[in-house]
Amino acid sequence: MKYLLPLCALAAACDPQKIALGQGGDDDARLYADVYTWQCEDRYDGGVDYYDGVYSYEVSLEYAPDNLVTRKLPTTGCTAGLDLFPDSAGSSGTAIQEVTAPTWSNGDASGTLYEETDGFYYDDVYGSVENCTYADELIGEGTALSDAGVFSGARTPKAGKLDGVEISNVDETTGLTFGSTVDVSWTSSGWDEAWVQIRAESDGELADSVTCNTEGASAYTVDDDVWSLMSTAVEPDVTNLFVTVQNSDILTTDDGQKIEVVTRVIHAAVVR
Repeated sequence: MKYLLPLCALAAACDPQKIALGQGGDDDARLYADVYTWQCEDRYDGGVDYYDGVYSYEVSLEYAPDNLVTRKLPTTGCTAGLDLFPDSAGSSGTAIQEVTAPTWSNGDASGTLYEETDGFYYDDVYGSVENCTYADELIGEGTALSDAGVFSGARTPKAGKLDGVEISNVDETTGLTFGSTVDVSWTSSGWDEAWVQIRAESDGELADSVTCNTEGASAYTVDDDVWSLMSTAVEPDVTNLFVTVQNSDILTTDDGQKIEVVTRVIHAAVVR
């Protein structure tokens, strides 16, 4: 477990008389820096090279003292129903004390995280800009928080590399066909964890999912064992597939609150 630099000079929220939250053993906050990639082209005389480049970049922050929603990956195999891309901090979400709008920075880029629901702050940094920057170059030293009270100074980890993602038997608009065999392959290095998620999405919202641990692998096959974990009652607009790698850490503030910091690179079969 790592510790943040002393923060009391940065935030009045370090006053123990003003904080009665976040003193237990559970995590209190979670910061995600999510970079989405797709296949890009580098054309030159006589040919073209394909690589995974950035099409979207999002930053989110959850705060629910001692009661953060669990988003743990399966240690092995697959698990149904995981929501790993939050749009709220859950029923225990609450605003960070004495904070109006946290800000973030990453190299030359910076922005503001606006509170969309209690305790959930979000910035759609790029939208679908489709700029094809290399993900590790964009992430750089990580995404850092400021103006975030006791969590100012928290930074997501550096990135490894993810490239060469190939997904068979997929439609660019509707995604995977339920029950079909889908072969996935990739190359990666420098990551703590890796997983594939099959996502049934309706009107842009998650309707059902299966998440499979792929740590240490460079290929995965979606087959009947995976489809058997998904509901046949769901009629999605898109059945997407995310190939995801991530690095994470737990940081502790001066007053004992814990924030999980996560950098993820996600290659999507269907760009939304």
